[in-house]
Amino acid sequence: MTDGFERLNHDEVVSIEPDTFKKLEIAKTFKVRDLITAIKEYISAEETIEVDLYTDGLSCEVLKFSAQGWVKGKVRLALEFCPDDPDSPLDEIYQIHQQLKQIDQETLW
Repeated sequence: MTDGFERLNHDEVVSIEPDTFKKLEIAKTFKVRDLITAIKEYISAEETIEVDLYTDGLSCEVLKFSAQGWVKGKVRLALEFCPDDPDSPLDEIYQIHQQLKQIDQETLW
């Protein structure tokens, strides 16, 4: 988790803004597996075994920048989540400091 993202479990629930996926038939709140299923339907991959799509992977070839030609392997889908940075405790301390300064200035008048 070097970039803050962590892979979501297929039964975890996600809630998104209603207009996020305009072309996918998916509810505003859904399980990760439901999004995978909606993507499969959208790309017409209903015959693909769902487990293969996000666990075992699907056989494919990839033309990678670091390789000299096509590399055979597998590809799979994953949904990852990165929580927003929580407010720093220093933000609250700064806010209290600012309020105290303002009170101090008001009492001087």
